[in-house]
Amino acid sequence: METSLISVFAGLSIVFGLMVGFGTLSIIRGVFTFLMFMGLALSAFLDTVGVNFVLSYFLGQLIVVGSTYILLRSFFPETIVKVRQEFSIGSGKCH
Repeated sequence: METSLISVFAGLSIVFGLMVGFGTLSIIRGVFTFLMFMGLALSAFLDTVGVNFVLSYFLGQLIVVGSTYILLRSFFPETIVKVRQEFSIGSGKCH
């Protein structure tokens, strides 16, 4: 039961990441969705290990999304600009 939640979130990260990426024709949104669900999978793992449930949720997201942000900010700062443009301008568009 404990590991099934981890595998469900890991599977959903792949499925929803691809669906959002292809559905919106945006790699950035697909990767963002993938990272959010991987953060949930890590949260479920931390909860299984014994970390407090609420703390594990924040730690999981902070570790996955935060480390990706730090990596992009350090080595690919132009990508952060593209992500900001994608989420600020792209949210109001209707196809």
